[in-house]
Amino acid sequence: MAFSTTITQPVSQPVSEKPANNDVLSSLMGALMLSVYAAHKSKKAMRKMRRNLVWSAFKLKMKSLFSKKAVSNQTLIYILIGIVALILVFYAPILALVIALVALILILAGVI
Repeated sequence: MAFSTTITQPVSQPVSEKPANNDVLSSLMGALMLSVYAAHKSKKAMRKMRRNLVWSAFKLKMKSLFSKKAVSNQTLIYILIGIVALILVFYAPILALVIALVALILILAGVI
């Protein structure tokens, strides 16, 4: 017994995956559940539920439109390059082409 060894393997904890916060999937599931529930309701109740669903979807859409999201510097640079190129198309088309080519080279090179 003095020379016997035992090997114990560590017990790994099962990884619990959290479901992704997918608004589209949840809204589709909600619509499916609503349609099944509404099949048992009258037309008047169905219209009322549909109005409530449309109103809540509209409120969520407006809330997401006006939420404060940070805009990255790279996106601002792309927008500025596009505006400058668009303005130059009308005033100096050749210069606009040169600016577009330089911007394309810089983007493909990974500088901006």
